[in-house]
This record gives sequence, structure tokens and C-alpha cells, in this order.
Amino acid sequence: MSPRPVVYGEYPYYRADPDRWGPNLAALADAGIDVVTCYLPWRFHEVAPRRYDFTGAREPQRDLLRLIALAQSAGLGVLLKPGPFIHAEVQLGGLPDRVSPATDPAYTAVLDVAGRPVTSQGLPLPSLSCPRFRAEVRHWLAAVDRQVLARTLAPHGPVVAVQIGNEGIYSDANRPATAHDFAAPVLAAFAQRLRAAGSALAATVRDTRPADWPPPLRAAWAWYGGELLRERYLDLAADLSPETRRVATVNLPLPALDGPAGGAAAWLLRTARLDETGLREGYTAWVGNPARSRAAFASHWFGVRTRRSSNVEDNWGFTWTDPAFARPGNALFQSLLALALGSRSCSVYTACATGHWGPLIDLAPDGVRADGLDPLDYAPPYCPGAPLHEDGTAGANLHALHALRDLVRAPHAGLAGARFAADAVLLVPEAVARAEAWPGDSAPAAPALPTVAGLAVDLMERHQFQFDVVTETNAADAGAGVPWLVPVGPAGPDPRLAELIRDHRAAGHPVVLLAGAAGGPPGPLPVFRADAPDLTPLLRLLPPPRHAHPDTDPAVAFVHVDAAGQPLAVFVFNLGARPVTVRRTLRGVAVAVEVPPHGAVCLRHTGTGFTPAAVSADPGPATTASGPTTTPKETA
Repeated sequence: MSPRPVVYGEYPYYRADPDRWGPNLAALADAGIDVVTCYLPWRFHEVAPRRYDFTGAREPQRDLLRLIALAQSAGLGVLLKPGPFIHAEVQLGGLPDRVSPATDPAYTAVLDVAGRPVTSQGLPLPSLSCPRFRAEVRHWLAAVDRQVLARTLAPHGPVVAVQIGNEGIYSDANRPATAHDFAAPVLAAFAQRLRAAGSALAATVRDTRPADWPPPLRAAWAWYGGELLRERYLDLAADLSPETRRVATVNLPLPALDGPAGGAAAWLLRTARLDETGLREGYTAWVGNPARSRAAFASHWFGVRTRRSSNVEDNWGFTWTDPAFARPGNALFQSLLALALGSRSCSVYTACATGHWGPLIDLAPDGVRADGLDPLDYAPPYCPGAPLHEDGTAGANLHALHALRDLVRAPHAGLAGARFAADAVLLVPEAVARAEAWPGDSAPAAPALPTVAGLAVDLMERHQFQFDVVTETNAADAGAGVPWLVPVGPAGPDPRLAELIRDHRAAGHPVVLLAGAAGGPPGPLPVFRADAPDLTPLLRLLPPPRHAHPDTDPAVAFVHVDAAGQPLAVFVFNLGARPVTVRRTLRGVAVAVEVPPHGAVCLRHTGTGFTPAAVSADPGPATTASGPTTTPKETA
């Protein structure tokens, strides 16, 4: 592992003039990119069913081997992403039209909870439960492995990682349980799993429409989503050689805390078993603008800390929902947030604005309109705010990329070897996620995850706490000596959670239960209503934050410490619309920093004190701060 954070930069070669590949890649390396990332559109490289061009024999823009060689010459590593579904604003997410059930009904379609086909640009998507589609996927991935990766994997080549899938299978890993694949083979496998567990619910799967399932079956289905995603990833990895599997990765979306009801809980269950795959993991950040939206900021904090993952895709210039994404202050804010949350990498998506692509890539306008989107949003250039342009000119966010480069490459201590240090922990039980992932008409018994995440952000911003997030499976990662906040329903913790709480309290650490509208369980543990407007009773139950200062403006500060617990770096985020003066007590000394509106500052310990190492300026007025955070990038 690199001793410093890695900077990824997306380069969509299939949208760029091949004559510009070499100069573009050299410019990216000079600007601060370490590893260039590239989606591989299956439909673009397939010249006939099961026949592929990776050498430019039919079209120079398909010469993937030349692109990789140019990246190596520029001193760049390479991360390739062959999908099979890649999204990337490519028609049908990069799949060939021939595998859509609309083109060939022999392919089984992905079905929603009502039994309707799930579409991309109006075309039904094929289910990975379909043996015929799996055979095509296997052939595609094996061809990429044999014809490209066998020649280019490190250490002999520059390819350091290979990503399979995309944000789940169809960019769906943070969607509610009702948005999972209800195709007949999937339901049959689900019923078989229930039968094997001795559950009488198996018969209900067969006899009842999914939309009419009772709450216990809904909860079981939400849990099964995690089992299914684990199996899907393992299946895709099995299509690769052992050498490639060793560098295989997956990317996961962050939970959309202000998205559809149940989405965050379903995400928690959907991602819960991925550690068992042995695959490396990163996250994509298409859940709104964290510099502009508290919900988006909370989604970043909740998602990154829960999974302990690193950033592999972040918006550095798409302005579909907010023009601030094309401003350098906003771009740097996002990267500083990734680093503050413990990410070992930052991503620039895309690093180069491009404008040369043909009909195999271009989204069908009628299909885009069918998805409720505007085709003009997808006209060239691809990513108008990117740091560099295909013609060699500087882009809007180049200044931010230079600042990020200088930050991660600085020789003195501050980022390498430091760890995220929490004052308190939000422990989210699996039982709460199961109950919330497919909500019914009645009010939830436990506080909703967006509510408890918002409470934690409020405690961080207004009361100087630094919160972490864990589940029962990784509670040990929270470390010793910190209080827990645990959302529960009126029945209280189940036996597994009760044992964890008992052990934590026996070690002398406080536990506070967070209740919903229905109230909390009776018993010896203190209970706090998660939606209560007055936090004073809760603050009395918690030890004071270790780095608090009595005179500070509101802001979120994440402190990173060394092995002895001494602060090495501090990341400060102003979520408000006015400048603030933020103070913390670090190494026994009061440290103050001015933070611009919607801005961020990274302070590093230099041996004698803390000095600003990076500052993101105000990204300007937002136009969609109160609107939905789902972007066209997330739409399947």
C-alpha cells in the first residue's frame, strides 16, 4: 500500500480522439493523477457476438492495449472497469443491445417489485440470474482477462486493479429493497434459502405477489439482498484468472439518506457481507453535494465510516444538479472530506473533459427522455468542469487538482500513518436495518437511519463531537473507551446486541439507546428520543469530546491521531452559509482556523503547531441545495 493517499483520475478513452490520448495522459500525470481509471464498454469493443477488438484492428479508438502502454509511458498506474454493466452515461450501461430482453426475449429481464422490467434508456436490463446472460458475461470478462489483462497486469504492466460490477450490479446497491431484482429465478433461490433455514415463509414467496408480502418476509428479503450481492460478486470474480482475482475490486455507492424511504437500511444490509468475498472495496459519491447539503454530508460520513472504504469515484465537474460541482472549492471540499473520513484515495471523475464519441456510446435521446432526463445534459463535452480538456487547455477544477496533489505529496507527516479518532460511536443494529429496509404503512418502531445520522451530524457540528459508525459485525473497530448510541425499537436489543452492550458497559463505557416515535424499551439503560429538539439531556449522558474548546463557531472537525493518540491532522468543514472561526484544543493548545462558507480546511501538525495545508473556498451560491440529491449518474 502506498504510504500516502492515491489520486485516481477517470479518462474515458472511448470519448476521446486517440491522437490526444498520449498528451492527455501525460498532462494528467503532471497535474497530480497517480492512477488513471477507465470503464470498458462491452458494446464498444464487441464487433460481433463474442468477437472483440482491443487492438484497434477495426477502429483506432478501440486500441485499449495502446492506451495502457501510453499510460505506462506517462508513469501512471491503471484501473480497468469492465463491468459488465458500467453505467458511465453509455447506452444500456455499456451492454450490447443484443442482450436486452427487448431485443431477444430469451434473456430474462430484471423485474421490480410489481413485476415490471427494469430499464436503462427504455430498454429492459437482463438479469444475472439468467443462465444465457451469465454465459455472455463470462465470455466478455474472460476475453478482457485473456486479451488485455494477461499482458498488462502489474508488476510487468501498469494495471494495478480491475473493478467488477458497478455500484452493485446495475448501480442499485443503495436503493430500497423494493428495487432489487424480483426475476423468477431470484425468487426461486430466495424461497430455497428460506426452506433450507426451515422457514414457513418459503410458501409465501411462491403464493403471494412480492408487493403483498408481510413484514417478516420483507425483512428476510432485505437481508437476502446482501447474500445475493455477495454471491453475484463472487460469480463475476470466478470469470477471471487467479492473477486478476488477486487485484479485483468492487465499488459501492454511498447510502442516500435523503433518498427513498428504506434506502439507507437496505444499503446497510446489501453491503454487509462483502468482506467475505475477499475483494477490495471502494466507494462512489453520487449522493448530492456534501458542501451544500447536510443530508449529503451525513451520507458521506455514514457510508464511508460504516464500510471503512476508500474513494474511487467523485464528481469533479458534472453540473446536472448543481453548478458548484464545476468550482474548484467544491471539488477540493469533497476530496478533503474523503481524506478526513479515512479514505486512502481520492478520485477525480472525470479528470479530462472529452468530446469525441459515436452512436455506440451516445445515449439514445428517446430513451433518456423515457427516464425523465434531458438529452442535452449528455451532449459534449463529457464533464464540463473537469480539471483538463481534451484539447490540452486547463479546465475549471485544475487549481483544485493541483492543491490535492500538493497536499497528498507533501513530505511531512499528517496524512500517512494517522487514524480517525472518535469521541462516540453510532452502533446500528441489523434488526433496525431489517425493519426499515422495506417500510410498510405503519410508523417505524425504531428511529429511522436518516434521523439518527442527522442527530450524529448535529452533535458533531454544534457540540464538537467526532462520531464513528459501526454495526454488530464490526463493533470491535470502534475501539475501546468510547460511548455508544444505539437505535432500538420498543422491544429493546435482541440477544446478540444485548451481549455487546453488556460487555461494553462492563468495561465502564456508557451506552444510550435511541428511541423512535413509539418510545424505547423499559430497563436500566438511558433512552433518548432521536428526534428530540433539545439535546441537553443527551449531552448529560455523554463524556465531553476530548478536543472541545469553549469558544468556537459551529463546524464539523475530524481529528486524525498517531499511535500514541496525539493529533497529527485536523479536517474542518463549515456546513453553513457564513464564515466561521473554529477552535479546538489540540496537544493541550488552543488552535483556531477561519473557514469560508461551505468550505473546508486541512490543518497539519508541523512539529511546533498546526498549519493550514489546504483550504477550499466558497463554491458559490447553490441552486438545488434543498432539492433531491439523486443525479442522472445514479439512474440505471
